[in-house]
Amino acid sequence: MGRKRIAIDAWATYVSPEGAKRWPPEFLHIFRKYRSPKSMTEGQTVQAMLQEMDEAGVDRVILSAFYYKGQWVLTNEEVADLVRQYPDRFIGAGTVSVMQKPMDVAREVERLVKDLGLRCIRLEPYMYGDGMTGLPPNDKHYWPVYMKCSELGVAVAIQVGHTGPLLPSECGRPIYLDEVALAFPDLVILGCHVGQPWHEEMMTLAWKHPNVYLETSARGPRQWPQSLVDYAKGWGQDKVIWATDYPLLGFDRTLSELEALGVSEEIYRKLVRDNVVRALRLDL
Repeated sequence: MGRKRIAIDAWATYVSPEGAKRWPPEFLHIFRKYRSPKSMTEGQTVQAMLQEMDEAGVDRVILSAFYYKGQWVLTNEEVADLVRQYPDRFIGAGTVSVMQKPMDVAREVERLVKDLGLRCIRLEPYMYGDGMTGLPPNDKHYWPVYMKCSELGVAVAIQVGHTGPLLPSECGRPIYLDEVALAFPDLVILGCHVGQPWHEEMMTLAWKHPNVYLETSARGPRQWPQSLVDYAKGWGQDKVIWATDYPLLGFDRTLSELEALGVSEEIYRKLVRDNVVRALRLDL
C-alpha cells in the first residue's frame, strides 16, 4: 500500500475460529448487510489480522472484548493475553455487565484495569434490556463504571446511535451522555458508531465537553453525512477518532475512504492517531 504505519484503530475485535461460532443470532443479518469478510463468521488467525494491519498501515488497534447475554466472542482475559503477546500492536479494552450490584460492578472494573491492564471499558446500552427496550447510559446502573473509570483514569467507550443488530436503538441517543459528562467532567467518553441518525447531537456534545469524543467505528467515511465530513475537516477535527469495528469493516477500506475525503495530512493524523492517543492517555 505504501501508507505510513501510524493509524490506531479505536475499536477492533479479534474473531478466532472458535469465537466466530459464538455470535448471537441477532447479529448475523448485519454482517451480510455490511458485506463483511468471511473472517467475521469463520474467524482467522491472529497472524492474519496482524498482516492485514501491516498492509493497511495500521500501527495498533484498541482490541475489544465482546459478549451478549453471557455469550463471549472474545473474553476480557483473552484480550489481556493478546495484549501481553503483542504489546506493540494491541491495546486492551474490556467490558462489564452493569446489571449487577454497584460494588460488584466497581470491583470488576478495577480488576480489568489493575489486574488485566485494560485501558478502556466498552459499554453497549442495547445489551442491558429485554430486547425491545435498552438502558440509556445516564441510568444509575452505569454510575459505578463512570466513578471507577474516572478514578483510575481510563476511558469509557459507549455505543451511540441506531443498532445494526435487531436490538433497541433509542437507548443510544447521544444526548444521554450530556448528563454523564456533566456529572463526571474528568471522565473520557467515546461516543462510538457516530450516533446516526442523531449524529449532530454527538458532534455537538463532543464540541461542548472537553473529554467527550466522537468515534467512527462501523461507519465508513464514504457513508458519513456531509455534516460529519465538514466537522472532521473543521470545527471537530480534534474530537473525531477513526475506528472500524473490525472485522465488520476493514482497515484499508476505511482508511482509503478517509483519504478520498481530501483531508489534509495534519487532519488525517489527528483523526487516525493523535486524537485517540490524547483521549486514552497512551504513552506512545
